Amino acid sequence: MVSPVGIQMEKNVGGLDQGIRITLGPALVVAAIASMGGERRLGPALTAAAFAVGAMLTVTGLTQTCPANSAMGRNTYGQSEDLGDAAREVREKALQ
Repeated sequence: MVSPVGIQMEKNVGGLDQGIRITLGPALVVAAIASMGGERRLGPALTAAAFAVGAMLTVTGLTQTCPANSAMGRNTYGQSEDLGDAAREVREKALQ
């Protein structure tokens, strides 16, 4: 995969790592949007942090590339983890 700045990125996010990212990421984005809409007040700094982290987790989970994983030498892409039926179903729906 080529990043927007033209750097070749290897896939390094997979299995349970990817499932957590594509589940937790959108949840944080929704929480931040709800905070901005007045549903629940988190404070401006926490709202911004929740939105930024949620967006980052969502993008890295869907693209299966994470610069932080690369920097740490971490690669979960090729791992086959037993997610269980419920987690596997959530992951497949999120990837559609």
